[in-house]
Amino acid sequence: MEVIHINNFNDPHDLLPTDAIDTLEKIQGKFPGARRAHAKGVFYEAIFTPNGNAIPYTTAGHLQKEAVPVLVRFSNSPPNPTAADLLSPFKGMSVQFHLPNGTASHLVSTTIPMFITKDPKTFIDMLKILTDDKTGLDKLDLGLGILNIIKKYPERKNILLALKEQLKQPPTSYARLHYYPIHAFYFVNKEGKRKPIKYEWQPAQEENSLKTEAKITSPDYLSEELNERLLNGSVSFNLVIRLGEEGDVTDDPTDPWPEDRQKIVVGQLTLNKAVFPNESVLFDPTVVAEGIELTEDPILHFRHDAYAVSFNRRRKNE
Repeated sequence: MEVIHINNFNDPHDLLPTDAIDTLEKIQGKFPGARRAHAKGVFYEAIFTPNGNAIPYTTAGHLQKEAVPVLVRFSNSPPNPTAADLLSPFKGMSVQFHLPNGTASHLVSTTIPMFITKDPKTFIDMLKILTDDKTGLDKLDLGLGILNIIKKYPERKNILLALKEQLKQPPTSYARLHYYPIHAFYFVNKEGKRKPIKYEWQPAQEENSLKTEAKITSPDYLSEELNERLLNGSVSFNLVIRLGEEGDVTDDPTDPWPEDRQKIVVGQLTLNKAVFPNESVLFDPTVVAEGIELTEDPILHFRHDAYAVSFNRRRKNE
């Protein structure tokens, strides 16, 4: 499968994205050539098979009836590409759909169902609070940092405490996690009608819901466990959309929407094999197929610019 590279980024003129990347580099130091967040990752070739349920809502090529090839990257959240899987409580799943017309559409997800702020300036300030609370040599006491953020931003207490709770439970498998792109998007159908939606990746093979302890056999136990799963059977995820209704907020990634919104499974992603593409691959959440539109979410658009700064630095091996 050909990997689609995006190499035409210029650094944005806005200073906020640069400030964000500079601050991320202070958390655990610089790692030349690596992503500034989610630096450690593993890639897989996959196939996405849509079921046609999205056709009334969008003309996007990968959500019709034809299966499309996909590149998937599972990742840890820290900027250190050698960090042990155990030390990363939050995981990522980035997907590059290869559309029939030769273009790509991306979904960038994490195991956190919502973001901690709707304002890029506040996000950078939160990062700076984390950098003030290191313990030891380039080690971060994330739990303490979260508590200090709560002191300054008490209105974000619930989501921040939920993040802190995740620190206590190491994941058992990339394949057992739910992943959320966090932002709302607009689907546009052939009549031109727009519908706000939110995505979720759900494991297709739900396992025993009883808590099981992670088998931490090495610093790379999650990728090793996932590769073993692939040898013994399939690993699949259902792509679910939630349909927004009138009044649902589309520009605030901290708003999860009511739980009673209609959910529709629109297709299934199945991993085929591990691959080792060049790390210049960029997953940008603002790269979407025709038939999908971006919302006014300022964090979504800020991510595009921040990713551009990070991408250009690692392309230069900085």
